[in-house]
Amino acid sequence: MKTPTSEHDLEKAIPFLLARAGARMGNAFAKALKPYGLSLSEWRVCASLQHTPRQTLSELATHASTDLSALSRIVDRLAANELVMREKCDTDKRAVRIALTERGLALTLELIPLAQHYEAVAISDFSPAEVKTLRAMLLRLYANATPLA
Repeated sequence: MKTPTSEHDLEKAIPFLLARAGARMGNAFAKALKPYGLSLSEWRVCASLQHTPRQTLSELATHASTDLSALSRIVDRLAANELVMREKCDTDKRAVRIALTERGLALTLELIPLAQHYEAVAISDFSPAEVKTLRAMLLRLYANATPLA
């Protein structure tokens, strides 16, 4: 007699497939970042700040997919390397916003073509329509997983 758990095939499970693809892509890109002195997590923070400047830690945690305690250490390292700075929020003096420095922005802009290359390799045999569908489906999957967070 088959039970639901005995029919579970890890090799076909969406979370497993996403994690495996993400790990392969992330590990490869992390190696490319080493000569620049950045980790993958640090890159995500810089890229997020380039896309949406002056974020609070909680906003940045969401965008960079990092928990707050780890994010604080990442921001500390980036600040020590003069890639980001902390700024007092104009409207709430208790809040702090994180921003790229000129040096951080320059490095991020230099690395964007490298990031785009890694993505292009990963999607090289997808049609433009498939890429558009994949992006839309991943955004929906992320939104659908909100109750699980």
